[in-house]
Amino acid sequence: MALPQWHGFVDPVLRVMSDGLVRRNAEIRAVVAERTQLTDEDMAEIMSSGEARWANRINWAVFDSMKAGLLVREARGQYKISDEGLRRVSSTSEITYQTLLEYESYREYQNSSKAPKKPALPGVVPAAALPGAVADADPSEALEQSADQLNRVVIDEIYRNLHELSDIAFERLVPFVVKALGYGTDREDNLKPTQRSGDKGIDGIVWQDALGFDRVYLQAKRYAEGNNVGSPEVQAFSGALGQFRATKGIFITTSTFTSGARAVARDTAHYTLILIDGQRLASLMFEYGVGVQVDRTVVVKKLDQDFFDSF
Repeated sequence: MALPQWHGFVDPVLRVMSDGLVRRNAEIRAVVAERTQLTDEDMAEIMSSGEARWANRINWAVFDSMKAGLLVREARGQYKISDEGLRRVSSTSEITYQTLLEYESYREYQNSSKAPKKPALPGVVPAAALPGAVADADPSEALEQSADQLNRVVIDEIYRNLHELSDIAFERLVPFVVKALGYGTDREDNLKPTQRSGDKGIDGIVWQDALGFDRVYLQAKRYAEGNNVGSPEVQAFSGALGQFRATKGIFITTSTFTSGARAVARDTAHYTLILIDGQRLASLMFEYGVGVQVDRTVVVKKLDQDFFDSF
């Protein structure tokens, strides 16, 4: 039997998870592989990235099931079936890609630029009909768009992992991100956050020169989605900058800022105050290589016409 496509693993994944246990991805893959009786030949197939193809496809089945709301993420890398997932397992003979498309959350995900478009399936609206699909692009454009879509999935993962950090861990992370953006020196204490007691509202300081004449002051707030940073918090940070006679400040949050907060930052007269919300932070971390690693490198070659013209 040929190795199922990613959507062929959706039903086995949900039936394995229907016992209500919380499992990590590796556990899900192992049980699903056993239940579907994958052969040694199936499990020996390796992708160009070095990842086992069967594992990659089960990972996508888990991810897409979560996007449809049939699985929930209990903790970082840990999943559990949702009430709706249990209902579908008990009421549906086979859960397919078409089943996922019945859910608005999954359709929204598929229609967003974050979704890596899947191949068209029989009886299903093809990916080419969705906004941002790559099917009608030429090979070069398709490669670029596919890479962008995969990158957006990683950015989404970074964003969700930021929300799972503790407050202290997030405050420790922020100076490393700012350093990666090109701010700071190689001073030994360049990346040290301030002490939590007596920090006067400052969570970290990045030194711009070896002697510390020029410094960037940091404020970090790990807030849940929907709990936006308002003008009082930004005003408090602004006041703290004044106490330190600072000229530069960066306020970073996992949520976002209200219009009032942005107005406070925009209207500061004596220093520059930059606001970075969770989505922008995740994008910057991806762009500057913080918390990510290279999965694969694709080399694309083109014809050297000058070489042939020289003969």
